[in-house]
Amino acid sequence: LWNQMGMSSVAQVGVGALLVFVVLPGVIILVLTLIRCQQYPEKSFKNNLFNVLLAPLRFLRLGPYKGRISIDKAMKYAVKKSKLTDFGDTRFIESYKAMENSAVHQKLRLSNLGYISHSLEMNETMVRRLKMLDYLKKHEEILKIPVREPVFVVGLPRTGTTFLHRLLSLDPAVRAPYLWELLAFVPTKEGDRDMNADNNKRANGVRKLLQLRRDMGDTAIDHIHETSADLPEECVWAMSDELPVHMSFLYTIYCDYENFTKNVTADHCNRAYDYYKKVLQLLSYCQGEAGAANKSKDPRRWMLKSPMHMFMIPQIAHTFPDAKIILTHRHPVSAVPSMCSLVKSLHQLYYENESRDDHLIGKEIARISGDLLANCNKQIEEANFQHVDSVYEELIKDPIASVRKIYTKFNWPFTVEYEKILREFLAEDAKKRESQKKNRKADKLHTYTPEEFGLTAEELSSGLFKEYIDRYNIPMSRG
Repeated sequence: LWNQMGMSSVAQVGVGALLVFVVLPGVIILVLTLIRCQQYPEKSFKNNLFNVLLAPLRFLRLGPYKGRISIDKAMKYAVKKSKLTDFGDTRFIESYKAMENSAVHQKLRLSNLGYISHSLEMNETMVRRLKMLDYLKKHEEILKIPVREPVFVVGLPRTGTTFLHRLLSLDPAVRAPYLWELLAFVPTKEGDRDMNADNNKRANGVRKLLQLRRDMGDTAIDHIHETSADLPEECVWAMSDELPVHMSFLYTIYCDYENFTKNVTADHCNRAYDYYKKVLQLLSYCQGEAGAANKSKDPRRWMLKSPMHMFMIPQIAHTFPDAKIILTHRHPVSAVPSMCSLVKSLHQLYYENESRDDHLIGKEIARISGDLLANCNKQIEEANFQHVDSVYEELIKDPIASVRKIYTKFNWPFTVEYEKILREFLAEDAKKRESQKKNRKADKLHTYTPEEFGLTAEELSSGLFKEYIDRYNIPMSRG
């Protein structure tokens, strides 16, 4: 055919090379990506494509793919990158190794992109820990900054904690940590009293990192939890410096909870909150609210949030005896499957589907949730915390009334300025949610039914759950 077309031998060789080295590999990559899209429909085409393209590197153990990820490797990386060696109290290694060696965790298989994400998180956590401890040695005055009456929004995931936390964080009188701060809270320059330039540099670094992950198709939980470098975020991001609570460990934590509680002891958790207090002190220092930049003014009240806090009420009391607690509630028939679905989506973010057991997720989260709901209020009372309850349905129906209830309970001034900010935020949020409804392809893949996780509505409304529902008079959620 080529001869009939009048092609020279050189041209024939060129076309042949093009077919063999460009077209054929391209077709193979496309076919493998489409097959993977069928196997992992919850992941974007771009995510599946990158996982296919990275396969040869992982097979040959090139680039980032050099054996199983571990805390030991992360620490070696951190020492090399930071040129620092003092990790402080190294008992955190015990809890990390306990999770790494968990039978559940050992069975997990990281995707090619998940491997990079998990490795990056572990490495940067250890780098940050080294830099944090080194910075505090040079600026001991930071540890004198008060953290008075911090507020912890506490509750099972998917009970309105994020929405309520963001509403409360809008008050100019309070302070919530942004995601960029929790990931990059250590200044990069020494002796810079005006931290604005350094803060902006670190914030931009986190923004670029998040955008890179999105560019690589890392969007598995975007439809569940809005993530931005400039939004208030979970304390868990910084507390991973002491505890193995990275997003990549959450499936292991919930599905091997007995092992987690056995090896991640109260002592580990106490030290985690002591460390986190130092993080908050450093963040106040960096924003010029206390310390060298402003010795006469106390920092604003901290507004904090993470489902993890529900597990650790006694440990909060150990470090923050004057803390206030806001406990969120939602009917277990909605909250528990939704929490299961969140854990499933986080697993999908890092691991291949065949290493996940959805019924195990359901069984363990239902058991853990029942125990937490039965004991959390008792622990709050034993710690003598001032606290207030927030029911999901009431929060969604009238957010401002729910916020007012909290302010009245804690005797905080509910200012005209704050109410105006709330109303503007809620109006804008309503527009955004309406716009999102027009493009919700991902929601078709993200279900909240109990049956998906081997549960039934009946068991989520009986036993410990019924006692909880009756105690707080919780209505059935709209979904």
